[in-house]
Amino acid sequence: MIVKLDEAVRLLKNHEVVAVPSETVYGLAASISSPTAIRKIFTLKGRPAVNPLIVHFSSLEEVLEYVILDPKLLCYLERMWPGPLTIVAPLKKPLDTAITAGLKTLAVRIPRHPVFLELIRQVGPLAAPSANRSGLPSATRVWHIEKDYNGLVPIVEGDPPTHGLESTILIQKEGVLEIGRLGATSIDLLREDLIILESKTPYETPACPGQHFRHYSPACYLSSKLSETTEALVGFIDVEYHSPLPLYSLGSIKDPIEIGQNLYEILRLLDQDQIKEAYVDLDFPSYGLYAPIKERLSRALVKKPNPQGGIHV
Repeated sequence: MIVKLDEAVRLLKNHEVVAVPSETVYGLAASISSPTAIRKIFTLKGRPAVNPLIVHFSSLEEVLEYVILDPKLLCYLERMWPGPLTIVAPLKKPLDTAITAGLKTLAVRIPRHPVFLELIRQVGPLAAPSANRSGLPSATRVWHIEKDYNGLVPIVEGDPPTHGLESTILIQKEGVLEIGRLGATSIDLLREDLIILESKTPYETPACPGQHFRHYSPACYLSSKLSETTEALVGFIDVEYHSPLPLYSLGSIKDPIEIGQNLYEILRLLDQDQIKEAYVDLDFPSYGLYAPIKERLSRALVKKPNPQGGIHV
């Protein structure tokens, strides 16, 4: 169900949730002033309560009402925001613990998508995780949301996501920054101006969204090895696979932007077409925007159930 912006504003002010387009992926949005709506997010998604939410703002001044940002980082964010970069920083004022998962930090971002920004301006800050059911590939097309929620979640009219990948997350820790999640802003680009450390946070105790290990996975069993039971290939239009199996193309191996835009669509099409097992080509670079794509695909390679008990790795 597609709704206009003014109807979305009305729904949000009445403690409802809506799916909203952003420049990254679609988000499932609720007003942070509505505990009822925040809990609806967790219920609809089947999201674990230990997984904190990102709160989206319309201005840096608004962000600073809620978190404490390092002055050097603040200068950088004045150039990077609005955009696909999320910062986890110390919380300055009390907030619903369902949003923070009881942590003393808050994940904050200013989105670039004009519809999302206007919603925030009219409603106030919005908590909005990706609009998929928890554990499934993120939603980058309207049909993804309609499929996940049987058409019951209103979808705000607007241009679809352009990146197709979630925002990059950096965690501010005592004067340093740590990678919380790879995403649509390249870590290589960020490191041109910032000192960023690799994350040592275990997946069992997430400090920000995206740190649960089983994530971004279709029902289709994905493998980096071909086998007799492989039914399809996930790869690139300009790579020769010498196989009669159907190719689900992510785009050109030379274009990480195109690959990112197509990634979740292809993973969802495998399920839509009832493909039970697919080979995934992971033989591509690991730098820049290739890095989050390889990370998402690697994490989607879940273990395969064994009919005799146990699992195949």
